[in-house]
Amino acid sequence: MSAFTKKGEEKEKVAKEARENLKILESGLGVKQFFGGESIGFVDIAAGWIGLWARIVEEIAEVNLIDTETMPLLNAWFGRVLEFPILKECLPPQDKLLEHNRGFHKILTAASS
Repeated sequence: MSAFTKKGEEKEKVAKEARENLKILESGLGVKQFFGGESIGFVDIAAGWIGLWARIVEEIAEVNLIDTETMPLLNAWFGRVLEFPILKECLPPQDKLLEHNRGFHKILTAASS
């Protein structure tokens, strides 16, 4: 959330911290397709939203959170989870999420301007 609301050096600092935490998540995944193995499970569903939110933050706040070079397994996992049919069916359209969160970002960053 801080990467979404901060600016300048502060934003880069919290983004670096977020990337370090995401690398820890990736280390728990290992080479498995999902955290439980070859089938999607509770941990995947519970943590999958992070990938959706991170991509929104990256686009709106212009910051890199999920580095595809240093976190290729996590990046691929986010793709698998967010494209899983039953989950994808429950997600709002990406353009609506971006539109809503752009407005939210303006409100949250207006105070620091």
